Amino acid sequence: MRGLASTALLALSVTVVLATGGAAEGGRLALVAGAAVAARALLLVPAVTRAFGTFAPALDLGVSLALVLAALSLTGGAMSDLYPLVLVEIALARLFEGPGAARFLALAVLAGVLALAAPVVIAGAVPLLPLALRIFWPAAFLVALEAAGDAAGGAPAKPVEPAPVPASARMEPRMASASRDARQEILHDLKSPLSVIRVYTDLIAESARRGEPPRPDHLSNLENEVALMEAMAGAPRPTRPPAPRPPSRPTPRADLVSLLGSLADAYRATHGEKLRIEFLAEEPEILVAADPVAVQRAFRNVLENAVKYTPPGGQVRIRASVVSQHAFAVISDTGVGMTAEEQKRAFEYAYRGPAAQTLGAEGRGFGLALAHELLEQNGGKISLLSEPGHGLEVTIMFPVLKGARV
Repeated sequence: MRGLASTALLALSVTVVLATGGAAEGGRLALVAGAAVAARALLLVPAVTRAFGTFAPALDLGVSLALVLAALSLTGGAMSDLYPLVLVEIALARLFEGPGAARFLALAVLAGVLALAAPVVIAGAVPLLPLALRIFWPAAFLVALEAAGDAAGGAPAKPVEPAPVPASARMEPRMASASRDARQEILHDLKSPLSVIRVYTDLIAESARRGEPPRPDHLSNLENEVALMEAMAGAPRPTRPPAPRPPSRPTPRADLVSLLGSLADAYRATHGEKLRIEFLAEEPEILVAADPVAVQRAFRNVLENAVKYTPPGGQVRIRASVVSQHAFAVISDTGVGMTAEEQKRAFEYAYRGPAAQTLGAEGRGFGLALAHELLEQNGGKISLLSEPGHGLEVTIMFPVLKGARV
């Protein structure tokens, strides 16, 4: 949206200047407007933005500013009638990209205007005071924008306490200490229960196709996930008598080979154009005593991180093996990696390391924390091995189910 607004304003301004005959370099100015439209069309192509990855927003800002400065250079330099466009660029950057982008752009505008003003200063063609004021307008304008933003924001908001969640989620103790943004945090939190609801509805549908009634534990867990979503959204739950406890069932079991194989296929279909995703199992079947849905949730969170923080052209490898009556699942990537300090805090809720924040990747820092919680509840252990810039290796270990073939 910022880029479209910037391009539209530049093209409109150039059209007005050309229509009024206000530019001696009309042909070149028309080329600048055409280049702005062509660059915008190119930057709207998803393949182009994917190719530049996290640098795409910075490239977009740079191209927009370069074209505006080019238009200024053809219409009077720092004293051009189009000068307000640079201030509009700063305002749009702050509105759509945030204060950091606006500060970066203000510095770039200052450098560009100084370059445009240098020949005029040397020639002595313009009084210094009006020129000096134009040079420092971007900084003054940015200060005014930030002051207005602070005044509109008022006093700092109090941290939003998370709503109570069902005991089955077991996330309340850690999440209660984290500050929450009601609009953004809820969207992240809803991803996990939604994925689990999808799994349980598939299981129930499969039972129906076989002519079997749904299992009580499937219905109970499905209800817990719906309750979790209601609690996150702050919706009141209807009061009703407690349901009878379902009869005890055999120990749940999960086949890591089948589960990881299906996840690898799904992620390969979704992210295969960006990354190479490999899966290797040393056994045809590896059974562990764990809830398959909880294990799937944990693996999904780990894989989401691997895909998110691995640049295009990288690789994610998934390996499953058995060593001395212990099942191992190792998920490694060629992404940004973690420092020793980041690894120590990786399982804290709402923690995001500096590398993740620098990349600008979406996320709220719940993925590894939730995976750790789910695995601990099911007898699993998770550990990390990484060096900054050399990827991350996540090792998940379970005791092999007794009596299972290995």
